Amino acid sequence: MKKNYLLGLIVLGLLSLSVYSTYAMFTASVETNDIVSLSASTLPTESEIVEYERLTIKSKEKKVIEYTVNNNTNNSLYYGVWYEMISPSSINDDIVIGKSEDTTSDTLGQLTRGSNAKVLFVIENKTDSNIVVNVGVGYSKTSSLNLPTNRYLITEVYSSGILATEYIESLLPSNPTTMNNDDPDGNVRYMGADPNNYVSFNNELWRIIGVFDVASTYNGPTEKRLKIIRNDSIGNMAWDSYNTNDWSKASSQTHLNGTYFNSLTSEAKGLIGDAVWNLGGTASYTSASNGLPSHFYGYERGTTVYSGRPTYWVGKIGLMYPSDYGYATSGGTTTNRASCLAKEMYNWYGSSYSDCKNNDYLYNSSSYQWTITPYSSVSNFVFYVYSAGSVDILYAYNSSNSVSPVLYLASTVEITGGDGSSSNPYTLSL
Repeated sequence: MKKNYLLGLIVLGLLSLSVYSTYAMFTASVETNDIVSLSASTLPTESEIVEYERLTIKSKEKKVIEYTVNNNTNNSLYYGVWYEMISPSSINDDIVIGKSEDTTSDTLGQLTRGSNAKVLFVIENKTDSNIVVNVGVGYSKTSSLNLPTNRYLITEVYSSGILATEYIESLLPSNPTTMNNDDPDGNVRYMGADPNNYVSFNNELWRIIGVFDVASTYNGPTEKRLKIIRNDSIGNMAWDSYNTNDWSKASSQTHLNGTYFNSLTSEAKGLIGDAVWNLGGTASYTSASNGLPSHFYGYERGTTVYSGRPTYWVGKIGLMYPSDYGYATSGGTTTNRASCLAKEMYNWYGSSYSDCKNNDYLYNSSSYQWTITPYSSVSNFVFYVYSAGSVDILYAYNSSNSVSPVLYLASTVEITGGDGSSSNPYTLSL
């Protein structure tokens, strides 16, 4: 420990504590094993007096650090808790430093004579390497603390979150106009023209499709996982440049799980889990007896495929299903949701069913959108969402369709903040 005794006798105590999630939204729980106090016995004669500890935080480690600050002087005293990055030299998205929500005193404040403050703050290292951080307390006779260069007051709040799946499912009862669970398996989904289902992922806006039971290996156990789709496509491209409807070999699949995946931040990569993607298809979809969202939901999980095609694929990044598009509608005043779900999506382009597409956040009037689902009668057709709102088939080599990545987050991902709006999207942590 390096110490500065410009303030006289100061005893600095640091305690690493364990942090684990609770099921109260965005709160953290801490467990105290020992407490050591920090005391000021002489009023500082300078505007800023510092004592600090150098800490090494291991890869993937989270620490809660406790300062108990006592003012043993005869005057009021201002204090502020600060940090300084040593290695690396600056903070980034994978290093989180903030005051704990469990702290009984703020990281900045005033102590009257004889009073004390107990301050808890958190350092979380999500990187693959150890980090080195200086942490300390500054003192002043005034409320203005002048810290040296590269030292920053800890003002942000560190939040440990609830499991994302549990939180989203808990919203269903109070959001009947923007959420539903009426697909055959009761999956909780968002619906409507613009629900508050925005999430920050890879420093971009994505949207939550819903919560689904998903396995990470074929015939393995399922877990509830959050399914999200990028708000904007990554551009137009062929589903498969060789014009085959085998997703396991498709050029768009290899791009998404190769070049695109490698372009993600390390934090984003860590939030994604392998998933079993169902690849069942159909040859009949143009009438109310075979083309409803509920029909497609069954086709996708079935085994009807073109000869030799796989019925499932295990990987990280895919595309939306036709049923995702269908169940995302809330309908409107002319055609309600029940009527939309009772109409074949092949005919959603009709003016009498404009409420179905226009009140569906997955609809894009300026784009043809690929889905992951193959047409089963021939070797080279795939289902897509037409810009007019219908679901139809197209040659796999067509390069004018847009690709919007879809993925399942790991089951342990937590929501740590935000309200789901586009201006304040949900934030995520593993």
